[in-house]
Amino acid sequence: MIEWLNEGDVAVRYWVARDLLEDPKLAKPFREKIETEGWGQKYLLLRDSKTMEWGNGIYSPKWISTHYRLLELKNLGLIPNREYEQSAQLLLDCMWQNQGLVRKGRYQDMCVSAMILSICSYGKLLSEKLSEIVDYILKSQKEDGGWNCDRVSQKSSLHTTLSVLEAFREFEQNGYTYRLEDIRRAIPGSEAFILRKHLFRSCHFGEVIYPGILICPYPTKWQYDILRALEYFAKSGYAFDARMEEALNILIGRFDQSGKMPVKKAHPNLVFSEWNPDDPKAESTLTECWWF
Repeated sequence: MIEWLNEGDVAVRYWVARDLLEDPKLAKPFREKIETEGWGQKYLLLRDSKTMEWGNGIYSPKWISTHYRLLELKNLGLIPNREYEQSAQLLLDCMWQNQGLVRKGRYQDMCVSAMILSICSYGKLLSEKLSEIVDYILKSQKEDGGWNCDRVSQKSSLHTTLSVLEAFREFEQNGYTYRLEDIRRAIPGSEAFILRKHLFRSCHFGEVIYPGILICPYPTKWQYDILRALEYFAKSGYAFDARMEEALNILIGRFDQSGKMPVKKAHPNLVFSEWNPDDPKAESTLTECWWF
């Protein structure tokens, strides 16, 4: 299986060395090539060097905009370069103004704020705006331990809670110290919020919260799913909890006899056609299709 995975993109080889073999020395040269080979290079070539944007937009159109391209480059493992840093700064400047006040009575969506914090922390940007986003997130934690994209809602959502947890992890891992103790105190309650649901079930009736929660496409965008949640707990060094077991068994049950998991359809929207596996040699045009 390792040999088969290592026939893939350089980013996949980086993930194999980092996550499966846990060999930082082996992972390092693969990570250094993400900028110049494979998926990472393709993403960077699609960037407009004059506007510093992807897809002629900051947050939309989905999923080809600057916001989501930066999110995907981060998740690939790109070493933040000049292009990444410039576009991340543009994203921060455009999407976070007036301490999050978008217009009178309307603040930036919490899930978007968390993704911006994650993207910019990964790029090690130096800006007071990152501290403002941390303040905004911390003061909006719900009584149940999580967060909701709508800051006035009294109930948390899995989507937003996981985005916040991922952002806090990036913030700390990249050397930021602002309100770090407050962040650490906020994390256990939000992790418990996810675990109380066994990662995908309603606390009240026990049913699956929504069908898409069991579909695990890549890239994940802002949507929560069980694989993304398990990845968060694994990367955070969280000890195994029995409430993870059912989600793990669902994933294990999807492996075929060769040890591979069939790809599930992803979220439909605009994508760059060269990412369509049925047309790997296509030019960088846009099409409405399913991704991966």
